[in-house]
Amino acid sequence: MNTLPIALTPKTVLLIGAGKSAALKAKNLYEGGCELLIVAKEIKDAYFDDKTVIKEAFRLSHAKNCDVVVNATGDEELSKLLWENRKKDGFLLNCVDMPKFCDFYFQAIFKNHDLCVGVGTSGTSPKYAQFIRNLIAAIVSKKPKKFYENMRAKRERGDTYIHHENAQVLLIGCGTGSIENLTIKALKAINSIDVAMIDALVGKEITDLLPKECIKIDVSKQKGCHKFSQNEINEMLLKYAKQGLRVGRLKGGDPALFGRVFEEASFLTQEGVSVEMINGVSSVFTGSLAGGITPTLRGLSAGALIVSAHLKESRFNDDWIDILKGFPYTVIVLMAYSFASKITQKAEETGINLDIPSAFVSRIDSTEQTTVIGNLGRLEEMAKMCDKPAILIIGKAVSQYSKMPFSGKMIVLK
Repeated sequence: MNTLPIALTPKTVLLIGAGKSAALKAKNLYEGGCELLIVAKEIKDAYFDDKTVIKEAFRLSHAKNCDVVVNATGDEELSKLLWENRKKDGFLLNCVDMPKFCDFYFQAIFKNHDLCVGVGTSGTSPKYAQFIRNLIAAIVSKKPKKFYENMRAKRERGDTYIHHENAQVLLIGCGTGSIENLTIKALKAINSIDVAMIDALVGKEITDLLPKECIKIDVSKQKGCHKFSQNEINEMLLKYAKQGLRVGRLKGGDPALFGRVFEEASFLTQEGVSVEMINGVSSVFTGSLAGGITPTLRGLSAGALIVSAHLKESRFNDDWIDILKGFPYTVIVLMAYSFASKITQKAEETGINLDIPSAFVSRIDSTEQTTVIGNLGRLEEMAKMCDKPAILIIGKAVSQYSKMPFSGKMIVLK
């Protein structure tokens, strides 16, 4: 069954009925530039009036010289009659909410000048098609007509990229890896870039969204293995931006949290490059809830502190550990997995109670997502039960994990 638009040029359409369903179809057909003949025994929707509707019972002669007939009355007997006569009378038929009497299905359409997106469900659920259409409309920003004229001119010149008047770099927070945690703003940005410089924690689901012609550069930094120095990354961003290309710096999580956003944004700004920063969903928050942990739990935690256990050149950061002594908050530690034993050792040396509830939440947003519940004294053992990347959560709020829903796998040390 054809689910594509029935024609590229406007057609003469007979619409039977003048109720709510007919009104929706009439609006779409008029927008498509169709010539519309409307026949109905009575008008049931305020969209219609006596000037636009022929108020009489349908006859087959009404369909003469029509390319398309749409039955929006809900009358199954009439649909059968039309179905049996459609080939003889030479029209295509659509009967609203009766897929078995349809030569074609209407799609939910989003249109912006030359851009036209149609969503269909083969007649199964028009409302779901409309829902998906509305999501697409929210993602795709409406452009002025001149934008499409410029695009057409560039294509005729064989120009692949969208060259921008001002150099621009987008620092894009890509969330925790799953496309479901990618913000609409980030999705729009990803769809608009000519060059993508990609961090290690950006999920494949997200990099698969990049335009086919986009230049993709892996600039991932992992412990003990940096493909490019920060200065080299800065210079690459500048080089491509100065070429008139829109550059996207794709970062895992939120770039404001240990994401080198200051180093890159300040450098580019000083070089006269326009920079836009786009927040992402951080593992700090998705990981906590995934493990059934509420970091700011009333009565147990007055707030949350976010720290990193990792410094430049893979050095261990232990400056934050002292605050665990009598600290009334939850501490969320990023990049702590490889330093699990050192954190416990430093806490013990500092005289901190090793029974403080703690949790590792690893591989957030993946099918291997795992939460390990234990305490500060057992971090090394806990780390062996999961994988990296992971976040570490320390504080009394962790003790309430059993009262909350969680996702993925959970291991509780006894």
